[in-house]
Amino acid sequence: MYARMMIAVGVAALVSAAPVAGQQRGTVEFGAFGTASSYDASLDMNNGMGFGGRVGAFISPRFSLEFEAGAGSADRPNGLETVNVGVLSGRALFVPLRLASNRVSFLLGGGVDHTDANFFESYGWHGLLGMKLGLSETVALRVDGIRSWMATGDGANNSLHFGLSVYRRPGARMTSTNTVYVPGPVHQDSVSAAETARLRLIAANYKQLRDSLGRPLVPEYLSPSSAAALATMERMIIFSQNSSELTPASKQILDAKVPIFRDNPEMRIVITGFASQPGDSGYNMALGLRRAEATKDYLVSRGVAPVRIEIATKGEGQLLVAGPEEASEDASANVANRRSQFRLLVADPYLVAPRKP
Repeated sequence: MYARMMIAVGVAALVSAAPVAGQQRGTVEFGAFGTASSYDASLDMNNGMGFGGRVGAFISPRFSLEFEAGAGSADRPNGLETVNVGVLSGRALFVPLRLASNRVSFLLGGGVDHTDANFFESYGWHGLLGMKLGLSETVALRVDGIRSWMATGDGANNSLHFGLSVYRRPGARMTSTNTVYVPGPVHQDSVSAAETARLRLIAANYKQLRDSLGRPLVPEYLSPSSAAALATMERMIIFSQNSSELTPASKQILDAKVPIFRDNPEMRIVITGFASQPGDSGYNMALGLRRAEATKDYLVSRGVAPVRIEIATKGEGQLLVAGPEEASEDASANVANRRSQFRLLVADPYLVAPRKP
């Protein structure tokens, strides 16, 4: 029974995975490991070796629940025959500390066990101290030290687990935009070609009407575009390294755009997320999209209608400043390139400044 369960865990571990540094609510961990165990003398067993598998789910970036199944054999004293041992475990796990840009994580956990050998069966509880080392974006090396106490026997058992874990995030949320990513260059106006054509037709019709009436280009009830309002709408925001969370400074910039949205009800914009060079292109494309989504979500939370905002991502494309390819929090080029950029889908002559309260 234990062997079949571990084979199922091993097959599941081959599915697509999520970045080790991006473990979020809903991320699933699949693992396989070898075990070395030392049993309390009261159990009439000495040392054992075996293997096992685990599956776990993160309920937050630092908390997870996991289930393990292991099988192995243990030698016995006084020339007794070696016995097979199976262990089922369930536990809660906490990550108190992360280092090296989240590549190294320390683990604390505890839970319950069910141990089954040829000559006894027992329940118990255990504590865990471990560490994970990220080997790639989806794979981590994991080492756990476990001390368990069973209802059978008077002492405690010690085990060392050593193996690999992979991470998958099922049901990842997809963008609702109509942007299609294809190899090769992406034209700046490809997202809004239809909207641009519509606005040009409106402008042409208005010009024709203006010429027929002999009136100025801008009607009396509309003031020319406010340069300050236009500059406010086009002002970019900057993100921290490898993050899509808005900083207080970014929120202040976005708050200044909300009144302009309010007083220009026909205005629509495109928010494009960018990343700096460190990291592979696929990860940076996804990071740029998360940054654009976070920016849109904040504006929507401040009362801007979702249909007035489109989002896109360029990843590490169109760098503002050519920067080093290695990650550096303080590199000015990398800081400038970690941004969300705004492009207006509105004829500039009609952009009005927000009313003063």
